[in-house]
Amino acid sequence: MLNYLTATLEASLNAKIERHFDTLDTDPDVLKQLLADKRSENTRRAYEKDVNDFLQTMTGMPAVPDNVLEFLHLEERQAVSVVLKYKAKLIDKGLKEATVNRRLAAIKSLVEMGRKLGVCNYALGDIKGEKVAKYRDTTGVDAGTFERVLQQCDRTNLSGKRICDKLRKSANCQGGRPKKVK
Repeated sequence: MLNYLTATLEASLNAKIERHFDTLDTDPDVLKQLLADKRSENTRRAYEKDVNDFLQTMTGMPAVPDNVLEFLHLEERQAVSVVLKYKAKLIDKGLKEATVNRRLAAIKSLVEMGRKLGVCNYALGDIKGEKVAKYRDTTGVDAGTFERVLQQCDRTNLSGKRICDKLRKSANCQGGRPKKVK
C-alpha cells in the first residue's frame, strides 16, 4: 500500500503541467495582454497609440511583440534612461503636460504588465509625470462688466427684455455678483 502511494505521489510530481495548461506562453504578447486588461475602449485605443508612438520614436519601428519584449528585457537603468529621453522628446515637441503624462502612464502600464507576466523585472516608479498647469480663472466677470452688458440689452422690445431677464436670472442662480439691476 505504501509503495502504491509513493508511486502515485511521484507520478503526480513528475506530471507535465503543460498538459493541463497548454496555453502557457513563453513569450507572451504583453501589449495585447495590457490592452485586453483595460475595460474602456478609449483607454485601449490611447494606450495602443501611445506605446506605438514610444517605440516608433525611440527605435524607428512599430510596437510588435518582439520590439515590446526587447524593451521589457532591458536593465532597469537602461529602461529608465530610454523613457526619460522619450519624455524629453515629448516636451521638446511642445506637447501639453496631460498628454506627456498619459503617454508615460501607458509605458508604465506596459512595464507593469510585463512584470506581472514575468518578462520584466523592473518598474518605472522613479519617472515622475509633469505638473499639470491649472486651468484659468472661470469665476466670471466682475459686477461692473456685468452691469455694462445688461445696459446693452434693448429693453424697448419683448425679446430684449427676455434676454436681459435671462442674464439677470443666470447671474443670480450661479452666485453672480449683481443682485440689483436698474
